[in-house]
Amino acid sequence: MKRRAAVVVLAALAAISLSLAPASATGRSHHGHRDVLVVDNQPRHHRSCLGTRNPFDTIQGAVNAAAPGSTIRVCPGLYEETVIVGADKDGLTLLGANAHRDPTRPGRHAESIVQHLDLNGTVRLLADNITWDGFTILGIAGDEQNGPEQNGPGMYTSPDASGYLIRDTIFQDNGVGLRLAAKGDRPSLVCRNLFVANNEFDPTGGYGIVSNEPTRQGQITYNRFEDHNGGAILFADTGAGTHTDVLIDHNKSVRGLTFATIFSSTRLRLSNNYARNRLVGPPDGASAIYIGVRNESIDVHRNRVRSASGNGIDVTPAGEGDNGSALPVNVRVTRNKVDHVKLAGLHMAAGTEDVTVTGNTALDNELFDCQDKSGPQGGGTAGTANAWVDNVGRTDSPDGLCAEPVPTPAPGHGGHHHRHHKKHKKQDPCACTKHHPRAV
Repeated sequence: MKRRAAVVVLAALAAISLSLAPASATGRSHHGHRDVLVVDNQPRHHRSCLGTRNPFDTIQGAVNAAAPGSTIRVCPGLYEETVIVGADKDGLTLLGANAHRDPTRPGRHAESIVQHLDLNGTVRLLADNITWDGFTILGIAGDEQNGPEQNGPGMYTSPDASGYLIRDTIFQDNGVGLRLAAKGDRPSLVCRNLFVANNEFDPTGGYGIVSNEPTRQGQITYNRFEDHNGGAILFADTGAGTHTDVLIDHNKSVRGLTFATIFSSTRLRLSNNYARNRLVGPPDGASAIYIGVRNESIDVHRNRVRSASGNGIDVTPAGEGDNGSALPVNVRVTRNKVDHVKLAGLHMAAGTEDVTVTGNTALDNELFDCQDKSGPQGGGTAGTANAWVDNVGRTDSPDGLCAEPVPTPAPGHGGHHHRHHKKHKKQDPCACTKHHPRAV
């Protein structure tokens, strides 16, 4: 699989210049009670891109010098270093050259790029209330002859801290993009980032976001994921603890093996996401959305799955490793649309029970549109152990899970062609700030 070469990103440094008003006459300034430090490793006769004198040469140097609550402004350039924000740096704000600029749209300036081989993470955020905004975290891509480089995560957040705000950043060619964890004392947000081909640790299993330590009070919203060999998001089943109160909303994933694989989670909601996954996968296929063991109170709502090599939405009492089994409990699958997957659009595996499947549309899927293998336990729909209500699909197993779609009348023949729809103002995705979080 072709990955975007690092040289494409680096070329922007020569092609585009960042124009910002001078900040002060020194490399360190005070705005109110906040300390502002500037980092610039480009030769500019002792002046930074912001006009300050004697800037820091490295991001880590500025972090080490910063007091809690300070702001660090990082000029465009390639910073070949590991950045560690220690536990004593609460409230630090790190702003790259593209802070507040959506990486999925035109309008980015030259990038502040952080790159370093470190298996523990190129960037490590270990304190509370850290803001990271407007960077590129770039792994070191391997080649066809030598294989992948052993990159670690692009970024690691600590399960002992919370209140993270991670946005407007490009994660590209890392081992995984973001290894996410959060204590949950305050909401943490991962908002409006671009994750591209983070496969440089295991070429068969790279992910955009992996949480294999507990993530609590987390929101993953308005991100784009491209070309991941494992998938966009994995909430892992490692026995380290339960992921709690998580919202995964309004994300888009293309050309990945899967979109979301969820284990060991309580009160997690997957809503309004779009996934167009690969149609080529392992022999038994890979599901676009997979809800496995040790899950309780899971909502899968209004997602759009356009393709997958396995099932579209799959609820299965299976897990990772030797952690035993525990049925997914209180799972609701509502108002999703699934088409063009290789197996079943909606799939409830053997052993599931009390799953509510309501108001979904599954059409043009190769094996079945709707399938429930929970068996003749009674109590559910069509002799299954689950409740299927008002679902649309042409093929189902057993019969009775889904109903044929009703043809839509053409305009002028009983249709609602005179109906006017109220236009809703599109929500600004980076109204997602850690100060005013959307409730999970």
